Amino acid sequence: MKPPAYSPIVDRAPWRWPGGGRVAVWPMLAVEHFVWGQPGPAIQPLLAERPEIANWAWRDYGNRVGVWRLFDLFDELAVPLTVCLNAEVCERYPRIVEAVRAHPGWTVLPHGLNTKTAGHRGVSRRGEIKLIEQALTTMRQAFGHAPLGFMVPNWSLTEDTFDLLAEAGVRYTTDWMNDDQPYWYPVDRGRLLNIPYNLETNDDTLVLTGRLAGPEVARAVIDHFDQLLVDGAVHGRSMAIGIRSFISGQALRAKYVRQYLDHMKVRPGAWLTTADAIYRVFENAGRGEAPRP
Repeated sequence: MKPPAYSPIVDRAPWRWPGGGRVAVWPMLAVEHFVWGQPGPAIQPLLAERPEIANWAWRDYGNRVGVWRLFDLFDELAVPLTVCLNAEVCERYPRIVEAVRAHPGWTVLPHGLNTKTAGHRGVSRRGEIKLIEQALTTMRQAFGHAPLGFMVPNWSLTEDTFDLLAEAGVRYTTDWMNDDQPYWYPVDRGRLLNIPYNLETNDDTLVLTGRLAGPEVARAVIDHFDQLLVDGAVHGRSMAIGIRSFISGQALRAKYVRQYLDHMKVRPGAWLTTADAIYRVFENAGRGEAPRP
């Protein structure tokens, strides 16, 4: 695996999204299975002991309650959603899968088998092939179609990961976070589109690391979007918003998700979309550059 070739954005040809859009915003809701007895995100790190009851239960709230609050919110606002799912969610939380299946306009983005114990790093090539096949097969069986994208859990990559994903039929990943525009990434047998994710607009970073209150989270996401809207006048941008059901789905934070989505919805030049839809724009362009207006 090699890092992407350096490409300063100021040297690229000007372009915009279809319809003249300046910013393609793709909210991504992570729905994850955390293995009991294994460490995970913690709102109270001092309580992360075995058995980790407090933090595990806080995470479990997301699948019991928080995800439904967020599903209702996105339905009410008519904003499409990219749902980043561990394959084990399909086996353990069929009610969530049923709800996602009821939204054909949403994107399902595989996120490995689970978030903590099924990473790729340190796994043999054959073992990694098995992990990828198992995740993709489970998702195909649950949703009736092969997913286009893949997000490796916790960036646990190997030297072979991107080549193996491409060989398995994956068309795009979200693992390189070094740009405001999607770009093609070469692999041994072709190329993958990289649709950049962002840790700056991720509620894990903003809430657990930054310890920002709800109004500050909304302000940070809005500030990020507003700057990209200005930048996008010349070079169209993409913006991921990382949402976790056990963080943003909590009662004290959900209204701030509404606040920043309401702000974006009414701004000319904003395209609220999904990761699959972004991929199709590049696929339909038919060449290794972004489509021009």
